[in-house]
Amino acid sequence: MGAPADGPVWAVVLAAGAGRRYGPNPKQYEVLLEERVIDRSLATARAAADHVVVVLAPGEQAEADALVESGAADVAVEGGAQRADSVRAALAVIDPEAAVIVVHDAARPLASAELHQAVVAAVHAGADAAIPGLAVSDTIKRVTHDAHGDRVVAETLDRTQLVAVQTPQAFRADLLRQAHASGADATDDAGLVELVGGVVVVVPGEPTNLKITGPHDLDVATALLRALG
Repeated sequence: MGAPADGPVWAVVLAAGAGRRYGPNPKQYEVLLEERVIDRSLATARAAADHVVVVLAPGEQAEADALVESGAADVAVEGGAQRADSVRAALAVIDPEAAVIVVHDAARPLASAELHQAVVAAVHAGADAAIPGLAVSDTIKRVTHDAHGDRVVAETLDRTQLVAVQTPQAFRADLLRQAHASGADATDDAGLVELVGGVVVVVPGEPTNLKITGPHDLDVATALLRALG
């Protein structure tokens, strides 16, 4: 834990993925009840940040202009081939005076404003980074391949030491920049911060904060929103 990170909070909402597992239509533009997935994610990020950057796929200038003109985002940038490339594109336009940077996947539209605020509060309190995590209820096994190419169990992991990680994830701005300056890639930004020695704390995640990967997930998200009222 370091000194408190006092200063402006910037949020980065990633919506540049091709979403090949979802289908022919980009999942971030699907309608969730009466609001698009991307619009809901941006609105929630806005509630916990001073400024918002949205990262879109190449060729979406009209959408970028519309989101900025509507006030949903302060800045829109074009993403890259990998997740890390997209975050770096956002970092390039974020004010050097930023103290905390939150990175969130647009495909998690049910993350609450309270969850955003919780990860930000942890970094403001001195954490290098804060991520939401849920306890793992299933048995997790690490597998490998034998000489015949069959998948076999290498070990059974202790699930009491495991968490399923979500976004939003919050970081000390200087440390996130340092992590990305390394040029490495990882499945999430917390992984990059870990590589440069940052301490990542875990705050309670939300069971309803599902990631929309396929059409069924959109149905589940819709049902959850209706149930939550």
